[in-house]
Amino acid sequence: MKLRVPFTVIALIALTTLSACGFRPLYAEDRRGQSTAADMSQVEVTLINDRVGQITRNLLIETLTPRGQVSNPAYTLDVDVTESTSEQGFTKDNEATIADYLLSANYQLTRKTDAKILRKGTVRARTSYNIVESDFASIEAEKAARRDAARTLAQQLANQVAVALRATP
Repeated sequence: MKLRVPFTVIALIALTTLSACGFRPLYAEDRRGQSTAADMSQVEVTLINDRVGQITRNLLIETLTPRGQVSNPAYTLDVDVTESTSEQGFTKDNEATIADYLLSANYQLTRKTDAKILRKGTVRARTSYNIVESDFASIEAEKAARRDAARTLAQQLANQVAVALRATP
């Protein structure tokens, strides 16, 4: 009982402080009734090369526009994906047992009306998978790592888009 009172007071002070510093939830509606989720549906994701780029693009489109893409988007998101694998954890026979998979994307969000770059940067996703004696199992593990990294990368890109659109007047 004695801990509940100080905890409640601290929670109230924290909430008051957050609202005083201008904190706004990322996906909440603003004063004009606009939401970041509605703005995100206005983003067109350009084609990304390679299979992992296609996977990332599809996941990104699902995240940005869960209700479908609009016919005349206001923003363009250009993404360039690169992937690399490095073998780790070697046995006595110098055979790798673990591989690190790194997926990196350079992105640029542009407003179509005036070609203004709203945000650009780089995001990365890293995952690992086991290399086993069975070639099939190793290939499937690599595919799963690729999908997981693409999912993480797509979520990071969606977050960057949300931050950029929230900051745009």
